Amino acid sequence: MKHHYWEAPIVIYLFLGGLGGGIFFLASVFDLIVAPGAGPLFFAPVFFALAALALGCFFLVFELGQPPVFWRVFTTKTAIIKWGAVLLTVAMICGFVWWASYLPLLGWQWAAGLAGLLAPVRSLMIGLAGVAGFGIMVYTGVMLSTLKAHAFWATPALPVLFTVSALSTACAAIALSLGGAVDAAGLGLLVEELIREIVHEVDIVLVIAEIVVLLVMVLSFYGAGNVTAQKVAARWVRGRTAPLFWGGMVGGGLLLPLALYLAGAGTAASEVVAPILVLCGGLLLRYLCVYSDERAPIPGEERYYERLKSSDTRFMTAWKQGENKY
Repeated sequence: MKHHYWEAPIVIYLFLGGLGGGIFFLASVFDLIVAPGAGPLFFAPVFFALAALALGCFFLVFELGQPPVFWRVFTTKTAIIKWGAVLLTVAMICGFVWWASYLPLLGWQWAAGLAGLLAPVRSLMIGLAGVAGFGIMVYTGVMLSTLKAHAFWATPALPVLFTVSALSTACAAIALSLGGAVDAAGLGLLVEELIREIVHEVDIVLVIAEIVVLLVMVLSFYGAGNVTAQKVAARWVRGRTAPLFWGGMVGGGLLLPLALYLAGAGTAASEVVAPILVLCGGLLLRYLCVYSDERAPIPGEERYYERLKSSDTRFMTAWKQGENKY
C-alpha cells in the first residue's frame, strides 16, 4: 500500500539532522584528539551545525501538525522520536555554549566576559556535543528502520547508510566553511590546510563506503527482498526513479565528486564543486528513501476497504492533512 504520511519536511529534517550531528562529531574529534587547540577554525562549521539542527527541528515540529504540543515528544517514553529530541537538545545546548565561548573572534568585545566564563568548559561542551551528534546521525536511520511495516526501511543497513552519508555531508560542509570568520593566520595556515586535507581524504573514504553500502542494500532488496521491498528496489534500479537514483544519487552525488576529489586535488573542483555535490547527494538520498514508504497491507485490510459502502468510502477519504473536520 502506498500513502505518503511523511513528506518534504521530514526529508529536510533527516538531512539537516544528520549534517548538524556529523559536524558536531567531527569538530569534537578534531578539537579534542586530532588537532587540539584548533577549535577556533571550527567556529563557522559549528555555527552552521547549530543552524542546521534548529531549522531541522522546525521542519519536524511543523510536520507533526500540532506545534504547540511539541513538548510531548520528551514525555513519551516508548517513542523513538523522544531519544532524537533529547539528543538534539543536548547537542544544541552544548554546541551553543562552545560556540559562544569564541564570540570575541567576531570582534564582539562586549562578549569577552561571557567567553571568559565559558572557556573552562569548552572541552566538556564540544565532547558532549560530539557524542550527541554521533547519536543523531545514527538516530536518523534508526527512526525509519524501526517502522517494520515498511519493508524498504526495515533493514540494519539503513542506519549504517545514513550515518556514513551524514559523516560525508559533514566533511563537505566543514571543507566549505573551515576557518571562516576567524584569523587563520593566528593559528597558522599550515594547521588549517592540514585539517582541510584530512577532511578531504576522510570524505573520499566515506563516499566509497556509501557507494558500497547503498548498492548492496538496494541490489539485495532487488534480488532477494520480499514483494514490497522488491517493488521499491525495482523502481530505483530500472523504474521511474532510476534516473534520480543512477544519475542523481550514484552519478552526480557520489561518483562525480569522488572523481573530482581524486583527479582535481587542490583545485576549485575538488575544494568547492565536489563538496556541494556531496551535500546535494545526501539530500537526494533522504528524498528517495522517505518517498519509498510502501508497505504490505495488514491481514484483512484490503478486504475491509473492499467491503466499505460507497458512503463510508467517501468518509474515509475526506480528511486532509491539517484539517479537523469531524
